[in-house]
Amino acid sequence: MKTIFRYTNTGLLMAAIFAVGAMTIFAQDTCEDTEAQTTLGDKFRAEYPLRDIPGRKRAVETGKQFLEKYGACESAKDLSDYLKTTLPIMENNLKTIVDAEAKNALLLRFDTALKTKNWDGVYSSGKEVLQKYPDEFRLVTLVLGSIGLDETASTPRVTKWNDETLRFAKQAIADLEAGKEFKPTFGVGQFTYKNKEDALGWMNYTIGYIYFFGKDDKKQGLSYLYKSTQLASDTKSNPVVYQSIGAYYFDEVRKLAAEVDVMIKDQKADDAEDIAKQKVDAIKAKVALVNGTSEAAIDAYARALNLAKADPVKYKGDYTNSLNKILQDLYNVRFGKMTGFDAFVAATVKKPMPNPLDPVTPIADPEPGTTTTSSTTTTSTTPASTIAKPASGPSKPATSATTKSGTPKKQ
Repeated sequence: MKTIFRYTNTGLLMAAIFAVGAMTIFAQDTCEDTEAQTTLGDKFRAEYPLRDIPGRKRAVETGKQFLEKYGACESAKDLSDYLKTTLPIMENNLKTIVDAEAKNALLLRFDTALKTKNWDGVYSSGKEVLQKYPDEFRLVTLVLGSIGLDETASTPRVTKWNDETLRFAKQAIADLEAGKEFKPTFGVGQFTYKNKEDALGWMNYTIGYIYFFGKDDKKQGLSYLYKSTQLASDTKSNPVVYQSIGAYYFDEVRKLAAEVDVMIKDQKADDAEDIAKQKVDAIKAKVALVNGTSEAAIDAYARALNLAKADPVKYKGDYTNSLNKILQDLYNVRFGKMTGFDAFVAATVKKPMPNPLDPVTPIADPEPGTTTTSSTTTTSTTPASTIAKPASGPSKPATSATTKSGTPKKQ
C-alpha cells in the first residue's frame, strides 16, 4: 500500500512539473511570436491617429491588449514602455472628449426645448444641467424661475409649471443676493435680464404674481411684489405690480365693509346705553380701518394708472380705462364724492409708496353730526350701502401688461 501511495504522489509531482514547464514554454512562445507582436503593434499604430470617439476607444483597447500579452517581453519593450506612459493620457483625453460630447448634447437638448417652448423638456434638461454644471450654468436657474409667469398670465391660464417656477425663482434670488456668479448673462433666450438688479426684480415679481393669480394667495405674494418695486428693475415701472398690490387692498376693503354692514345691523333700538356706545365705537374704529385700507388701495392703483398712462403703446386703452374706473370707484367709496380726484391722485404718486407689509393706519374722519333715538346714539358718517360693495377689480391683470416685456405675449 505504501508503494502505491509513493508512486501516486510522484505522479502528481511530475504532473505539476510538466504543467509549470508548459506554462513557461507558452510564455516563451508568446514573446517569441514576433509576427503576432508586430501585427498587434501595427494595429495600434493605425488606430492611434484616429480622432473620432469609436476610433480612440479602439486604440486604447488595442494598446491594453498589447500590454497584457507582450508587456513582459523584451522584444516588445519599446512599444510597451511607450504604452505604459501614453495609455493613461489617452484614456484621460478620451474621457474628456466623451464628457464634452455628452455635455454638448445636453445643452443642445435644453436649447431646442427652450426655442420650441417645450417647457417639460426645458425643466428636465435644465435640472440636469444644474445638477452636473451648477456653477458654470447657474443662469439656467433664471430660466426655470421664469416660465410660470407668462403661463399663469396666459388665456387660458396654465399653472402646470408654477411650483417648479417658484422653486427656482426663490433659488435664483438666494444665489443673486449671495453674490454668486451668473455668466455670461443673466438668463437665456427670452428669459434674459439686463443685470443683477433687473433679474432680482423679475424673480420677485414672478413669485408674487404666481402666488396672487396662480395660487390665489395674495398675502403670500405681497412681500415679493413690493420688493420688486424697490429694485432698479423694469418691474419698478410695471403697472401690473402696483395693480396687484391694489387688488389685495381692494379685497380687504370689501371684507371690512361687509363686517361694518354686520356691525350696523347688530345695533338694536333697545340696546342699553353703554352697549350702544360700545357698538358705535367699534363701528367707528372699523370704518377708520376701511378708510385707511381704501387709501392704501387708492395709492397702489394710482401708481398703476400713472405708469400705464406714461406708456400708452405698451399698455392699451382698455387696460388703462379699467384701472381708472377701479380707482374712481375706490375714491368715491372713500370720500363719497369725486371732487378733488385728479389732485389727490397726482399728489399720491409723488409720495414714497407705503410698505404693504406694515399694518394699515386707520383714518377717522371728523364726525359730521349725530342722530339720537330714545335708547341709542348712532353715527351717520358711514351708511352701509356706501362701503359694502366697491366695483369689483379684475381677477388678474390684463394680458398686455403681464409679460416681462410689457407687451402682449408672442405666440
